[in-house]
Amino acid sequence: MTSVAVGIDFGTTNSAVALAGPEGARLAPLPSPGGGTTPTWRTVLCFEPADDGKPSAITAGAPAIHRWAEREGEARLIQSIKSHLASSTFVDTIIFGKRWRVEDLIARYLKELRAATPVDLGRKAVVGRPVRYWGAETDEDDARAVGRMRTALAAAGFDDVTFAFEPVAAAHAYAARLDHDELVLIADFGGGTSDFSLVEVGPGKAEVRATTGVALAGDSFDARIIDHVVAPALGRGSRYKVEMGGEAPVPSWLYNKLRRWHHLSFLKSADTLALLERIRDGAMAPRAIEQLCHLVEDDLGLPLHAAVEKTKLALSRAPETTLAFVRPGIDVTSEVVRAAFDLWIVDELTAIDDAITDALAKAGATTKDVDRVFTTGGSSHVPAVRGVLAGRFGAERLVGGEELTSVAAGLAAMARL
Repeated sequence: MTSVAVGIDFGTTNSAVALAGPEGARLAPLPSPGGGTTPTWRTVLCFEPADDGKPSAITAGAPAIHRWAEREGEARLIQSIKSHLASSTFVDTIIFGKRWRVEDLIARYLKELRAATPVDLGRKAVVGRPVRYWGAETDEDDARAVGRMRTALAAAGFDDVTFAFEPVAAAHAYAARLDHDELVLIADFGGGTSDFSLVEVGPGKAEVRATTGVALAGDSFDARIIDHVVAPALGRGSRYKVEMGGEAPVPSWLYNKLRRWHHLSFLKSADTLALLERIRDGAMAPRAIEQLCHLVEDDLGLPLHAAVEKTKLALSRAPETTLAFVRPGIDVTSEVVRAAFDLWIVDELTAIDDAITDALAKAGATTKDVDRVFTTGGSSHVPAVRGVLAGRFGAERLVGGEELTSVAAGLAAMARL
């Protein structure tokens, strides 16, 4: 039985485990290829086929990405599993002949995560959750996500679980810095959701006054780059010849699936591959459609979204950059300007601003009452996002945390209380 308190941040894009003892919280080191360690793992699973078509090996996190790269085109990478939790329509999928439920996939990831940590994690943990899960349109959807997550955790050996809102966990991480009390807006920008909490914090104190969330964040920003830069280069808006000499538009839903990791990874089905073959045979923009086919057939969701994410991060540092996604049979290279990107994400920025307004209203607070805005998550560095926060609270009130590990550290601190 572990003698430390355990916090688990199972994220849409990245996951981490934190341990808290008398000396405070620390991130559990996780193995990475080459013999090193890393504080976070990508939330991915790699399935490798055996000769009989059944999975011969399953890896998670950094080792999964390494194995997928070694067996590109043969192995299958499952990504952003968390984004399926609230869905009533997505129940299971078939991977190399075996049916996997959402809960099974998450449980397998968590088992690999548990096995990779250098200490016995025991059966008790505080686990993060968004204020509302991605895709949850009703309370029933949100409850479905929690139930599935609890089932997966139990299957991975965590049968004594307390769920905590991720921004509240970040508040505990921030409170560890303080020697005085503050009213803080915690702005947690994850891969799938953005969550906001008004919290009264101080030494050993984090009292929540209000929480709210919106189902968009880093993945939504990436999707806009896909829409405006990648999809047109892969034939969106083009047409193909069908039987009897007619024409039809290439279905738009194919490009909608490109927008999300967790949708793109499921495009490689027999039905979709057959459709793509028909489109390729009659394509009126053959080069673009050939690139689309390579993307799906070779299961290139990971390198595509890595290129998009790299572009987004570069735009946080410079006013323009180049998106370069070049693989055998594919060359999508385009200049991207921050000013254009800011226009593409206007709807997301408005939704973020509205969520902040909602959090303040629930707390009965005004902008002037907030002492600090503590930001965490990768998208907290997007200049347009920081512009929304600075426009309301002033740049001098913005403070940042460890962008990918604040939540995990706070969860472990909560587990020790």
